[in-house]
Amino acid sequence: MNHTPLEPASAATAPAPPAHPDARRGDLRRRLGRAAIVACLPYLTLKLLWVLGVDVGVVDRHRLSHGLWVAVNLATFAMDAVAALVAYRLTKPGDSRVRTWLIALPMWVASGLLSVITISVPLGLAGVPFGTPSPFREVGFLQPWVYAVVYGGFIVEGVVLSGAFAMYVRDRHARVVDEPVAALAPRLPGGPRRSALAAAGLMAATGLVRLAWSFGADFGLTAERIAAMDSSARITDGVQAVLALAAAIGMTTLVRGRSRVPAWWPLAVAWVGSAAAFGWGGGTGDLGAFALDARHPVSAYMVAQYVVETAAGLIALAVGWRGLAAAAATGSLDPADNP
Repeated sequence: MNHTPLEPASAATAPAPPAHPDARRGDLRRRLGRAAIVACLPYLTLKLLWVLGVDVGVVDRHRLSHGLWVAVNLATFAMDAVAALVAYRLTKPGDSRVRTWLIALPMWVASGLLSVITISVPLGLAGVPFGTPSPFREVGFLQPWVYAVVYGGFIVEGVVLSGAFAMYVRDRHARVVDEPVAALAPRLPGGPRRSALAAAGLMAATGLVRLAWSFGADFGLTAERIAAMDSSARITDGVQAVLALAAAIGMTTLVRGRSRVPAWWPLAVAWVGSAAAFGWGGGTGDLGAFALDARHPVSAYMVAQYVVETAAGLIALAVGWRGLAAAAATGSLDPADNP
């Protein structure tokens, strides 16, 4: 082989230099995003079949009218389709044309809905050898394999989608999320700081209620809800309680500003915990599920619990958004992402 005067003879056989860390991160993010898209497919397929009238895996859906059945399935299909679209955008590390809020808002909702499932379903399965009912048992009008397919897809989706989004945030906003809490806290305006403490108080209060329910307390619950509170339901309440209390601690840590830990730690737990309170306490969580079934009426106390959880989640989201806007104003974020 001939070599140019500037190319040493050994260069032709020398090993290629290692990939740049940014290139490796971009490749990993693409892989995670693609995995999230694949994880969405089973749920999307089932929902599409049900909308088209193919009742595969359905035991009995006569307690819902045809119109309501189609509407619910179309709505949940759209929600997971949005998650798949967000995952697709996360496969493009160098693309900064999409504003942060278009990815962050659906990711916040998805984080709340998926985090509870991702934690509670494995805990429920771990308890099966000790006599707790399987999360994949036939409940309501679906066959057990449907729960296995759907929950399995949700767990994979939650893990890989969260990983891809975390890398996205680090890529675009590292100077904010990597700085110590003590450096970030003084940049939060007074209004958001007070609102964050209020949201933390609401999170703590609702979290303690969920924790009590998970340990067997039945105050505020209807007789129908008490009868349905098996070990799986208590595990779910316990997970929601822990996430809510973690969010309260995270927000308090950010506002007090006395810690030297990187800001992404309390931001992450506040993000997931507030999203879980919104998703499982609001119209897309328990309140919506009860409203669809007249055989499971809710008490005024339960409605109040769900409303406060929803409000606390939305306040936390607004506070976080204002905080990012303040950071953008100081030049720590990409100006294109300024809300």
